[in-house]
Amino acid sequence: MAKKLSSKLLIEFNPKLPKLSKSESKVLQLLIEAGKLIVPIYKQQENQKFPGANFYPRDATKEEISKVASKAPQILSPYTVVERANGKLVAVPYHIKYADLLKPIVAKLEEAANITENKEFGKTLLIQAKALLSGSYEKTTAAWLNMKPYVLDISIGPNDYFDDQLLFTKNSYQAWVGTLDSEGTDRLNNYKNTILSVRREGLIPTERVSNHDKIKAKVIDTILFSGLMAKTKFPGVNYPINVEIVEKYGSEITLFNQPNDLMMQKEIIPTFNKIFPKEFREEYSFEDLSRGNLRHVAMHELAHSYLYYRHASDNLKDLFRPIYELAATILGFRMAGSLLLKDRITNKQLESMIVTLLCRSFYLVKNRRFANKSLPEYTLGAIIFINFLLKSGALKDLKGMTILNFTKIFVALQDLFHILERLLSSGRREEAAVFIERYLN
Repeated sequence: MAKKLSSKLLIEFNPKLPKLSKSESKVLQLLIEAGKLIVPIYKQQENQKFPGANFYPRDATKEEISKVASKAPQILSPYTVVERANGKLVAVPYHIKYADLLKPIVAKLEEAANITENKEFGKTLLIQAKALLSGSYEKTTAAWLNMKPYVLDISIGPNDYFDDQLLFTKNSYQAWVGTLDSEGTDRLNNYKNTILSVRREGLIPTERVSNHDKIKAKVIDTILFSGLMAKTKFPGVNYPINVEIVEKYGSEITLFNQPNDLMMQKEIIPTFNKIFPKEFREEYSFEDLSRGNLRHVAMHELAHSYLYYRHASDNLKDLFRPIYELAATILGFRMAGSLLLKDRITNKQLESMIVTLLCRSFYLVKNRRFANKSLPEYTLGAIIFINFLLKSGALKDLKGMTILNFTKIFVALQDLFHILERLLSSGRREEAAVFIERYLN
């Protein structure tokens, strides 16, 4: 549960903390202070009134930016701001653009690194601090992915490009801070090992990056979200997102307990109570739905490991992200069938996962005009998902209430995923546009 919402760019939670040493408590406080200092940087980047946020000049067109980038690739780097100098477009690296705001963050990380009792954690914090001032983000990714699990957890820096709706390349600053949920982490890794033991061939194997042996997974009791994470409030993430980096170093799935609780309270339960008839609602407790939501998020993030197609982003362009994210959601449910067959989850638990996804999807669709400008990819995916189920007969609207058929839903999901994976493996933007248009209404 959120302790306070001081702004849309900073959320502080109040989880029950594990027993920490005096040193660990002091390190944790420094990490929290560093995380909060991300907000001023993110404020300079965010601008929902402009598709390119504050990453590009207002008078610059996509065509002009792309033309300049053909000779100056740094223009499209995820870690530069594009500005005009004497009428020409130039790329200014983040670590230079935001240097004054980054220095106090780096100071906090360095102080934490010097007093932590965990030498590996301290070394990784120093690598992270150096990256913020030098732009050497790949080294930081490698260091975090190689580090052994530790009770304290932080992610801080520019990691994802949700705010860049112009060219879909510029990463936004974000941070989370928390402590390791050991029991939840063990459960998630148990799921991971069961799921990934099933070797699944891609439609075009040579196009797909396989990193099953290099996937880490953890569950965090969250203390703080700031920057992009505070705006999106994701209950789970899978980083890094760059396919080449994933192929080199692997990836890590992180689930967040408290943001999941927040999503349940603000989105899932109100929608559940509104769209389903009373007799249906009585079959599911809050605990059923809460665990169901976290499970389906876990399956979504695990599914990404089967969907790293090398050229999908270049081929699908601005439509890549909605296709990619929806494909991960749908494949996640198909993968959950492995858990069901091996008695790792029950029919009721699988149904709870579907119910929470439907609630989340209906919530996004209903609020698409004003509440989710930062998540257009997920909103578009929700529209496609709901309309696909309606047209397949797996969902029906009866006097304003949603009636679902679980058997038909699973058949429909198989058909939907086949379309989505074909688009990821070998499709073009034009094909994706035709598919999306068919299910927009």
